[in-house]
Amino acid sequence: MRDLPNPSVQTVPIFTRMSELLNLKLDSEADVVRAVSSGISARTYMRVTAKLRLPPGLLVPESTVRRRLASNSRFAVHESDRVVRLARVFAEAVQLFCNEEAALKWLRTPANYIPKQIPITPMALAVSDSGARLVESLLYRTAHGIY
Repeated sequence: MRDLPNPSVQTVPIFTRMSELLNLKLDSEADVVRAVSSGISARTYMRVTAKLRLPPGLLVPESTVRRRLASNSRFAVHESDRVVRLARVFAEAVQLFCNEEAALKWLRTPANYIPKQIPITPMALAVSDSGARLVESLLYRTAHGIY
């Protein structure tokens, strides 16, 4: 984590940060479940991918994105879950680093998070549930000084 600011913890709730990014009202985990179950809009997807500077196809195949945009339809539950998962990880990173740019820099910096694997970014790890759990664990441990 070279060249990153010293981490600290801010008090803005994760749901508030997620709400801002997703442009949805999220006050609880139940609201998150409802949002995923309803499917996020194509506009929300585009907002998140632009804000997080995600590479095309990381969350959903580009052909699916084009279809959803053309038909103005909502994303499927599993697709919505990936987007909301990354929004949560981003919100947690912003909370730790106190700054969106620092959070994005950390999320986009590859490192050896998985022994005997090539370096990977926390952003790429967070696409899967198990990877997101690993990233959230790293953020939690860093916030609490457990290295």
